[in-house]
Amino acid sequence: MDGIGMPAWTQRLRTRMRDCDWVKRGVEQWKARLCDQVNRPPDIPLLGGGWSHRYICPDDGAALVRVDRHHHECPCCHSIWSGSPWDEAAVAEEHNRFAQDARLAAVVYAASGEAVYAQWAKSVLLFYARHYDRFPLHDIFGKVGGEAGKYGAKVQNQTLSEASWIYPLAQACTILRHASMLSAGELDEMEERLFRPVVRVIDRNPRDRSNWQTYHNAALAAIAEALGDVGLLKRALDDEANGFHFQMESGVGEDGFWFEGAWSYHFYTLEAQAVIAWAAMGFGEKLYEHPRLRAMFDIPLKAMLPDGTFPALHDSKVVDIRSYAHLYEWAYAFYGIGEEIVRSSDRGSLYGVLFGAPVEPLAEARQPVRGCDGEIDAASEAAAITVLSKPGMVSVTCGAGEEAQALLVDYGEHGDWHGHYDKLNLLYYARGRSWLADAGMVPYGHELHKAWYVHTVAHNTVAVNGRSQQEACGRLRKAVSEAGIIRVEAEALNAYEGVRLDRRLTLAGGLLVDVFRVTADEPSTVDWVMHTQGNPVEAPPVRYTSVTAESLSDTDGYPHLRKVRHLEGLPDDWMLEWSWNGEGGEDERLQVYGLAAPRGASVYLAESPFMPPVQVRSACIRRVTSCTRAAFVTVFRACRKGDVPLSLRLIGDPSDSEGLLLEVRDGEQGDAMLWTV
Repeated sequence: MDGIGMPAWTQRLRTRMRDCDWVKRGVEQWKARLCDQVNRPPDIPLLGGGWSHRYICPDDGAALVRVDRHHHECPCCHSIWSGSPWDEAAVAEEHNRFAQDARLAAVVYAASGEAVYAQWAKSVLLFYARHYDRFPLHDIFGKVGGEAGKYGAKVQNQTLSEASWIYPLAQACTILRHASMLSAGELDEMEERLFRPVVRVIDRNPRDRSNWQTYHNAALAAIAEALGDVGLLKRALDDEANGFHFQMESGVGEDGFWFEGAWSYHFYTLEAQAVIAWAAMGFGEKLYEHPRLRAMFDIPLKAMLPDGTFPALHDSKVVDIRSYAHLYEWAYAFYGIGEEIVRSSDRGSLYGVLFGAPVEPLAEARQPVRGCDGEIDAASEAAAITVLSKPGMVSVTCGAGEEAQALLVDYGEHGDWHGHYDKLNLLYYARGRSWLADAGMVPYGHELHKAWYVHTVAHNTVAVNGRSQQEACGRLRKAVSEAGIIRVEAEALNAYEGVRLDRRLTLAGGLLVDVFRVTADEPSTVDWVMHTQGNPVEAPPVRYTSVTAESLSDTDGYPHLRKVRHLEGLPDDWMLEWSWNGEGGEDERLQVYGLAAPRGASVYLAESPFMPPVQVRSACIRRVTSCTRAAFVTVFRACRKGDVPLSLRLIGDPSDSEGLLLEVRDGEQGDAMLWTV
């Protein structure tokens, strides 16, 4: 593949404009987007950008929507915010948009030959070159100049965002340079007053293994291509403690998942790695052949939930793979993977226009396997077990359509700065919904990020003595599928000093059976915690007594539980039900069966903070005090309103690690199934 903007690249783009309908459509969409602004000088603010994680509503943490440079609306409560820090954060996005639009304008010129687009892109580049030294060095903490520290930047307020802003401008410069649309003097001006100074700003902050450094490398690689600087490219690729190859070996597992264990950061990092590989093409380097780069595209296809989303894990929000269809244009063109994602998109993205390959007509759909009664046999759909080795997670999916189920257990590395205290955290998807979901995140500028979202009580796991776990790395003991039954076993020995956590999960017959055992050296208070995006259905025989969150614990996230109620009168074996509180889920139910309650166990319901726009979930806490051994046996069943509860019976001692059996009947008179759990 030729480098961006080279004559052969331009000729191929114009041929694609003629032969590929989606390429022509994409370029026409960009022309429509740019038509108003290319006929006037760019209105670029001279204010340095603020931190995007402060562009939030102080009340509910929702990301704001720009009304204009000085007014910003919350999509949840519709409050309007103005002034600092929101104005600066909105300006940061303006700078990004000018850089990206300059790149689009350069590509439109290359595709169409219409010089007005090239001239506008050049005017943006020259503006930043002539004014870059006027932007003061500043950081997210409000420090300016020499006080800003190594994280600070100029147009943006940290080196990460400076790198993200500059690389589209460098790509625009590359296209215009190869098209002879820049004079020698203009090129020198851009090099000496913009690109070299940006490199010096970024070089102040080497970041080792991190998503930051991948963006630093992307900026260096794109600038290297713009300037034809082989040495700068070599540094971006080969620096032993920071370069592309180092990031691939230290940050990406052999399976392809990024070490931070958050899907948002996996795709965020992949965006930068693709830019580096793209820039390297201009020097004849074939980084796209690196096996771990391909694996980064491949692993999401194996680990996504049946609805095409990825759960919020660590510092991540829920991610929809369709929002990264542009990256799969690259993957389909270079590796032949991701065709379904490409096919479902409009293909008008930058990568779709530049790299997108034709997709073959759809073959006749495979008929589902049906049983002798004519019903679709969901069990015929093989289980997929994917171990995400670098962050230490196991992802399981099975079944098809409405019967599809999925679970994920987080047992491994903490995840550095973006990790949460959540060893043996469980996520569960069934009947098209994520019933047990992770707390996820709010932008880092909101106080609840550190006050709630990172803490153990915000996750579906166990907390001990009302405190969060420490940074820990557990172990996966088993993840197998045998005769239609899936078993996952994981343990954590160092989440708490002197405490062993052991979780065994069995997925079979449309049910999830969870056996969570805790062993402590000293008598301890143990909380088994679950959260669901559901509303608890009142159980009439049960008495609900309001208590304070602080009565459970006055630290590590507990005080942010709301409407805490103690449930009195529950039998040892109980069933509680939740109705889905999202769109279209009025008749969807989650039944949770608590079996063989540990001696002295108490059950609490509460509301817990969740990511906007949902904002609130329901939490269930089972607490056992002064124990050295506790075993929590739970059965999860996603069903419909009115479905008759199951009849369940445990055979054996729940605290015994071997020989525990579960008898399952559909109602009192149904046929019995017997599973080892």
